[in-house]
Amino acid sequence: MKTRGLKLLICAMVLSFAISTTQAQQFLTPVSTLTGDAMVETTDGKMIEGDIRTAFFSGKGLKSFRIKDAETGDVTRFKAEEVKSLRIKMDGWGKLATYAEQTSSLQKMATADFDEAVDREYIYYHTVKWPGKKDKFMLSQLLNPGFDNKIKVYDYPGKKTASAGIGGMTVVGGNAKKYVVAIDGKTYMVEKGKYKKEDFDMLFSDCEKLNSLEKSDKEWDEMALHVFVNDTECD
Repeated sequence: MKTRGLKLLICAMVLSFAISTTQAQQFLTPVSTLTGDAMVETTDGKMIEGDIRTAFFSGKGLKSFRIKDAETGDVTRFKAEEVKSLRIKMDGWGKLATYAEQTSSLQKMATADFDEAVDREYIYYHTVKWPGKKDKFMLSQLLNPGFDNKIKVYDYPGKKTASAGIGGMTVVGGNAKKYVVAIDGKTYMVEKGKYKKEDFDMLFSDCEKLNSLEKSDKEWDEMALHVFVNDTECD
């Protein structure tokens, strides 16, 4: 067997093992309450640093929030349509609870260490074009900060299942069935029911290591692992 072929086979075997042993999704857990130190970039180019006091969420995601300016002390309310991006510093619980622990097989598969690659310091929101809608945008949470160079995965706003408050924030429970992804400035809807049949190939058509997998290894629950490998291991 040629060396290149052997490497691909080994990669496929290791990824298959990681998929079978990793139980939880490894994307950032979406939050439904925001507090703490933040940096806001508005659509007209202003940068405001301060403390988020309140935030309002609806079935369409983050709708508005109030921030106390660190320099002036003024409290300003921003609507989602006025914001280009929002960065909120995580507290201790967020750093521990937002990602599932990586397996040793994941570390072996990727040259970059997963624990070092993910950004555990901040929660990010970006203004994202709604897939298939000409002039509809949403302010949505980035779920893969730190391994988002090629594919950015965003929380799909909508009804969430059970939630629990921890350390001043609320994390949303339940398994996601949809994500919005951004690739080269274009957005797409990725769905659990179509992941194996259509969406996996659409996302990773240029990644030979992932394309070598059997369809049975292209599990929805391991999409974060696939995105991470594509970010660190594929040209």
